[in-house]
Amino acid sequence: MARCPACDQQVSPSADECPHCGIQIVGSRGGGGGGGSKNTLMIVLAVLAGVAVMFMCLIGIGLALFLPAVGQAREAARRVQSKNNLKQLGLALHNYHDINNTFPPAGTFTADNKPYQSWQTMILPLVDQAPVYGRIDQSAAWDDPRNRMAFTIPVTTYHNPQLGAPGQRFTTDGLATSHYAMNSKFGGPNQALQLSKIIDGTSNTLMAGEVGSGFLAWGDPQNARDPAQGLGASSNQFGGAFKGGAHMLLGDGAVKFISESVDPKVLEALSTPGGNETIDSF
Repeated sequence: MARCPACDQQVSPSADECPHCGIQIVGSRGGGGGGGSKNTLMIVLAVLAGVAVMFMCLIGIGLALFLPAVGQAREAARRVQSKNNLKQLGLALHNYHDINNTFPPAGTFTADNKPYQSWQTMILPLVDQAPVYGRIDQSAAWDDPRNRMAFTIPVTTYHNPQLGAPGQRFTTDGLATSHYAMNSKFGGPNQALQLSKIIDGTSNTLMAGEVGSGFLAWGDPQNARDPAQGLGASSNQFGGAFKGGAHMLLGDGAVKFISESVDPKVLEALSTPGGNETIDSF
């Protein structure tokens, strides 16, 4: 026998109504109460599923907003590092001038015009790479087998963090590359420039800049380019590492990001240390 939930009198398990107080007894037959529990469980599960879907959507939206911001922050950091590399090169070039009363030539060449040593080899001690410099036999050309091991060593200051692929950091024959080149009109083959000869002004003369393709080994004496070729991604141009232009090192040691849309005449004027050109803002 069952009991009425209202009056606590005994009633038949199959009764729909209490014979004593007349209250309707819900779920007395066929397991009606179990059906209610199942319905409640289904509702709870549906709500939880909805909450889970909403949570996943929020995560997706958050990632869609967050990841581009992370990418932009990383590129901004790489830009800062590349700019700092050029500043270190500028400081090294000026320290070299203080020691030798001249800037280094882009490269030295033998009497029969064979490449010998590069400007980046000459400033190694001034970019905290004296041990690497000490491994180079200065009585032999840079590509002499005796010097090969030294030129396989990557130099952090010569590498742009934006360019991290193996093919960008090493030549096909395993030599460590440089992501920066000298202005070929600032220092040509066997042509060492004195500070007093920069009559256009050091702030209006380019010394070096970023490159984004056609990488040469940092020991290669031919690692120089003409800014008058414009800024871009070609192997004979400065630029290409970052979108929109290139970081360029000026004669006073300052580094400026120059837009690739700059007037070619301005680049031509900036490339010459003694052209007596009038240079507009750039």
